[in-house]
Amino acid sequence: MKISIIGSNGFLSTAIARYCNERGWKIDVYGLVAPLNHQYDRFYYIDLMKDNVDVHNLLDSTMVIYAAGAGIQSNRRDDTSMIFRLNVGVPVNICNELKKNSFEGIMITFGSYFEIGEINSHRAFTEEEILSSISPAPNEYVISKRMFSCFVSSYKHPFRHWHFYLPTIYGEGENPIRLIPYTINSIRSNNPIKYTSGFQTRQYIYVNDLPDLLFLSVDKNLPSGVYNVPGKETLTVREIVTLIHLYFERDVPENCFGAEQRDDVGMSYLALNCEKLTKLTGFSPSTCLKDVIKLY
Repeated sequence: MKISIIGSNGFLSTAIARYCNERGWKIDVYGLVAPLNHQYDRFYYIDLMKDNVDVHNLLDSTMVIYAAGAGIQSNRRDDTSMIFRLNVGVPVNICNELKKNSFEGIMITFGSYFEIGEINSHRAFTEEEILSSISPAPNEYVISKRMFSCFVSSYKHPFRHWHFYLPTIYGEGENPIRLIPYTINSIRSNNPIKYTSGFQTRQYIYVNDLPDLLFLSVDKNLPSGVYNVPGKETLTVREIVTLIHLYFERDVPENCFGAEQRDDVGMSYLALNCEKLTKLTGFSPSTCLKDVIKLY
């Protein structure tokens, strides 16, 4: 089995590559910097802002996994041209070139439940509802992800293509400015903590549970399509902050909520209806946040 991963040191790409390492599978990696935290067979330097991926190197792959992207961190302002290039232009070009060159493997890409947009409804959305959502998008990241998801759901291709809408992924090694590591590091260093109102509700999945889904999908011969990935837990920001403080036997500081503003505050409730994927694969994530805190 040969796995080609586009995106060399990302949070998700690293988790997938480590999973492949444990099973002795061949890995080719494409990116700006050679992988730092996993093994690989071949590394191809490429600047995706300037260059196109040579798909001829991909054609004998069992899987091509596009795990590059930009704009996910709302408090890190990526350039707009980068967001649309990496989230739309590059993966569209790869898909079209694979089609042109008679690729016979599996293409894997990722969407986000942020594509639901700013809504007041407290319910889980199906794949079709996300694809047709016209709720306001809070930033360019959401717009770009919607554009690519629309492409995936529409274009014809002879190979299998799985496009997975992801909930919030977390785990040791994630960006330290994200909610969970930010809270843990602030507690350990006794730094002041500031949050939004904390009432936003999100679904969460441990990053190391995701590779199980990808290769279970191979075993189950999952058809091409757009699929919602189930989260293990659905929690508010306040519930996560409280859970982490309980782990460290600390009280949640008074007045820590409401001091920050983020782009995603308007998306008060994001959840995925995962009946389609669960029925076809039987996948269910197994890891809870309380079991992972100690790993950070």
